[in-house]
Amino acid sequence: MKILVASWGNFERWNEIKYRFGNKNSVGPSTLPILQKTLNPDWTVIILSDTLSTNFSSLNALKSDISERLENFLERIGAGRELDSIIVPGVGSFNHGTFKGGAMDAYYYALYKLADVLPWEEDLEIHFDSTHGLNYITLLTYRALKDLLEISAIKNNVKFKVYNADPYIQRVSRELTINTIENTIIRPRPLGEKITADKNKYLLNRTMDKKEYGDILRNFQELQRLLKMKGKLNSWIASVQYGLPLLFATAFPKDLPIQESIEKMIKIYESAIAVGEGTVERRLSLGPGFGTLVKLAFQINVLKMERLPKDELSLKELYEVSEEIFKGRILASTRVELDRTASIVRSKTNWRRLSNILREQGKVPNPQVDDRNFLAHAGLEANLVEVKRNGELYLRYTKDRVRYGGSMKSPENIIAKILERTFNHR
Repeated sequence: MKILVASWGNFERWNEIKYRFGNKNSVGPSTLPILQKTLNPDWTVIILSDTLSTNFSSLNALKSDISERLENFLERIGAGRELDSIIVPGVGSFNHGTFKGGAMDAYYYALYKLADVLPWEEDLEIHFDSTHGLNYITLLTYRALKDLLEISAIKNNVKFKVYNADPYIQRVSRELTINTIENTIIRPRPLGEKITADKNKYLLNRTMDKKEYGDILRNFQELQRLLKMKGKLNSWIASVQYGLPLLFATAFPKDLPIQESIEKMIKIYESAIAVGEGTVERRLSLGPGFGTLVKLAFQINVLKMERLPKDELSLKELYEVSEEIFKGRILASTRVELDRTASIVRSKTNWRRLSNILREQGKVPNPQVDDRNFLAHAGLEANLVEVKRNGELYLRYTKDRVRYGGSMKSPENIIAKILERTFNHR
């Protein structure tokens, strides 16, 4: 799918000028018509700041004012109809009003909205026009786009191009060339942030009464449910980073209130925005925990597989998962570990601990789970994994308590502990 994304400032103040893009040219106040005509995108998304609004009667009126003016402008310049607009929260003092809040809200809100626009299961060709962008809004939009595209690239082919026109100098400029300033194939970069247990990191308190803020967090049932699964979620996040196919399949998130928590945070955030005479005051800010949840939800959708989660997987299924998700050195080392496990378990057997089979073969596995072994062997640590062979080889994590750090612990807690340490020491 081909998508054109443009970051815009105050479109009503732009002057008519001749734009040239490749061998085509057009005259108008915006690059949008010539980019749409030349690139022929399937969809266009325009990012604007709510600081453009002059209607301070309510939050809805604030946004509607911009949307209506934008619609008139797009009709005047003859823009294509396959188009969305995203109005992000901005900050600053202007002649028409003052907007107070966190500058990073623009990034988190753009991330939230773009995650809903970008398709999950198809190759992408994204074109980003920064020509008309409003300073930091453009930078944060670029960052939000790249963060999501790097997740999409785990499974999809993703191309990314960025454009910016020559500077416009009043009474001097006659023609502006639209330049390609970035043209790249996006490399995959999975989510690398963990779910934090600190509820204050999801919605940040700026000017809200402390008791009111505390009550909001205490009554946030969806988030509380989610944080109870923090260990398993962080284990799954790490499985994508470190090439742990059995853990990826076993811990694949399903039926968790991730999107519900995100939507609830947006609702709480917007309900805490005071709009008055020439003033917008955001009493809360969107925090890094919110951003992590948005990226986690997006990554789950990108990597979704019909058969997962699943506790017991055949060797063939683990190879398939690995080929689909992992790349480069991580994929190569994961294949080696799967091959190694297959070479150990050659005879027919019912479910048995892999460590017991190694002992029968005269080898001396570690008597307890070792952090480095777990990561070095693609999560297939001999004390944690059970195997079965009846023609095909099957693997699963044991449900029995296993020795770790000198005492018996549940496998899920051991894995979460190992990967928590890995997150903290990066």
